[in-house]
Amino acid sequence: MISASRPVYLFGPFALHATKRLLLRGKQVVPLTSKAFETLLALVENARSILAKDDLLRRVWPDAVVEESNLTQSIFMLRKALGDKVAEHRYIVTVPKRGYSFVADVREVREGDEPTPPKAPPLLGRRFPVNAEAHELCLKGRHFWAKRTALAVEKAIRCFEQAIDKEPASAKAYAGLADCYAVLSHHSRLSPRITMPKAKAAGLRALQIDDTLVEAHTSLALVLMLYDWDWPAAEGQFKEALRPGHSYPTAHHWFGMYLVARGRFDEGIAQVERALQLDPLSLAINTDLGLVLYLARRYDEAVRQYQATMELEPDFEGARAGLLMAYHEMGLFHQPVSEFLRTPEALSREAAARLEEAFARAGVTGYWRAYLELSEVPGSGMSPSPYMRARLYAAVGEKARALSWLDTAHAERDGGLSLLKVDPGLDSLRREPHFRSILESVGLG
Repeated sequence: MISASRPVYLFGPFALHATKRLLLRGKQVVPLTSKAFETLLALVENARSILAKDDLLRRVWPDAVVEESNLTQSIFMLRKALGDKVAEHRYIVTVPKRGYSFVADVREVREGDEPTPPKAPPLLGRRFPVNAEAHELCLKGRHFWAKRTALAVEKAIRCFEQAIDKEPASAKAYAGLADCYAVLSHHSRLSPRITMPKAKAAGLRALQIDDTLVEAHTSLALVLMLYDWDWPAAEGQFKEALRPGHSYPTAHHWFGMYLVARGRFDEGIAQVERALQLDPLSLAINTDLGLVLYLARRYDEAVRQYQATMELEPDFEGARAGLLMAYHEMGLFHQPVSEFLRTPEALSREAAARLEEAFARAGVTGYWRAYLELSEVPGSGMSPSPYMRARLYAAVGEKARALSWLDTAHAERDGGLSLLKVDPGLDSLRREPHFRSILESVGLG
């Protein structure tokens, strides 16, 4: 008799039976060795957490001393069985110097509840028919979206569009498309006036299909916050996404950013920390935890968090830029300049050399002035948003130009303006009447 206390774990098109010790793809048994099965079970039971290699070795080989290569071989076999290519990491991610994490969405049911495991867990809050190909494309889309680079987000957009072609009623695909367009202008030169209306349209379409989908409420909330500056409506959508019974990391992440932008620092930081507990490998959440600590003027903690993010991905641009800002506020500028310039992907060699020379000659102010000059040069590798230009002009003491760029940011509906109330980089402008008028116009006065 099968014990009803042992669960079945559903992820992607797979079902993992803890009692029967089977991995199924639909009705087809996927062959695994006993050690590979135990490794997978441990990873799935701790999905979204990092399992240290030593902990896995002790669990899978409790009565034997084995080499780490045995675990490496089991991980290799699992990736092959799951069709998880190294470049994609849809299921198992290697965390350098730490261990492994199972990153796909996992749903747990009890054996006997569903005699025939579905080909894929439901994509939507309601039980709509699921197209397996569309589901796979959504997983790929989320993988690329999480990288937060212009190229990766564009790949994600193509994945979600293909998913919609396969399954026109996929609310998950529309929500994913909304999230892509919502972050695209931040990582590219596209104006928010181009990307954000597309994000809002996709989010609304997702809610038309399934008004219970937390991802769709979260997507719409971000647009209402960053583009419409409709703070009460955004909070309402966040609360829909965070209703009891749901633990969507991005909802906690973006609601935390919302709260911090409103000056509710302790509440906001707690929300971002909760998001990180749910998704400890997210580069975006790790980076934004550093950002909210920075905005709360907790600079030492912000530096430690940015450094922790860079341990996961040394070249992640958001973490490097955040570290630069935090060190600047602490008056420790030389170290981050070195870290910023050593990444060849970020700047041309000529641009890096010019910035180093400017810093050596005129310190912080010279560095920022050179940065602003280079941002006007095609091919320099720098294209700061209007909001970032305003911050930089404030840093070099040019208040008039800083306020002018804030006007440009307002005209473009730059998402950075959501931080206007709390950003330390704009403190020198806070007594200016024009600054206060901009603050009121975005609903933060």
